[in-house]
Amino acid sequence: MPNAIITGTGRYLPARRLTNHDIEEWAFANRNGEEYHVLSDEIVQKTGIEERRLAETEKTSDMAAEAGKHAIQSARLHPDDIDLVILATTTPDHSLPKCAPLVASKMGLHGVPAYDMGKDSTGFLEALEAAAYYVKGGRYEHVLVIGADKCSTFVNRRNKATAVLFGDGAGAVVLSATDEPNRGFLSAVAGSQGESYHELYIPVGGSAEPCEPGVQEEKCKLYMNGKAVAGFASQVFAVGVERVLADQQLVPENLDLLVPHQANLRIIESGAKAIDIPLSKVVLTVDKFGNTAAASVPIALDEAAKAGRLKPGYLVCFTAYGAGLSWITALFRW
Repeated sequence: MPNAIITGTGRYLPARRLTNHDIEEWAFANRNGEEYHVLSDEIVQKTGIEERRLAETEKTSDMAAEAGKHAIQSARLHPDDIDLVILATTTPDHSLPKCAPLVASKMGLHGVPAYDMGKDSTGFLEALEAAAYYVKGGRYEHVLVIGADKCSTFVNRRNKATAVLFGDGAGAVVLSATDEPNRGFLSAVAGSQGESYHELYIPVGGSAEPCEPGVQEEKCKLYMNGKAVAGFASQVFAVGVERVLADQQLVPENLDLLVPHQANLRIIESGAKAIDIPLSKVVLTVDKFGNTAAASVPIALDEAAKAGRLKPGYLVCFTAYGAGLSWITALFRW
């Protein structure tokens, strides 16, 4: 049975930088409707974020297609070699149809099956695990997995809790079949706490509460209970990494590199400390790009690849957490 290895990585980030100093000019509103401003130093202190990217003309499909092209080039493949495209996104171009076929078309991948999968920050890793089993099962040889989100479309600029966190972008990997021993996908673990569903969600726009005339605009934007979500993330960060390693009879000190969802630097620091992993083994991009939701992990992986941090034989762990509330952790041997 073949295994699945990551043979290429890529990303796309919009040119427009939105810095903390830009956000200092924004007027936020408290519960009483009173306006206030936030300082750049406060954002850095609480989140570790200094800037993020803002898509001005790009749609999610545009960013996803560009990231996918870079990943295919990195894998030294021809576009015709791609057997399947899986897109993880919370922000498809349209609510119907799915976005992946449009992305495939923009890349010139005509006739290739293309699926949307995942609708939050865990979506990319969920798609990556599914792609790994497609490859291991012999159904496909080269699968392009993309995470892309235009988070600026769901951010409420009057709500500091979310407005300072999110950025736009896309990341991608090519997952290919290999017969090489001791390489590729090892294991994944996941879970959810649906009883906390309403701690991180967009209230209006689904079947529970459709978009209708007269609906308050803020209900169409992301709501987040920051304390609840941060507490959940800090807990499952450590649990996920320890569980996926235990499946392979390994421990955290065996890890060579950890690629976490870039939600908030303080969450990453807390999680790394809980499993006693030095930050020197953790890939960090949150300071430059903010939280790019489904794009977060593949962008960080591409950053590590370009920096030469991925060596043959390295044990690499990916972990993500987000809406649902859900989490997933995956383990690869590079």
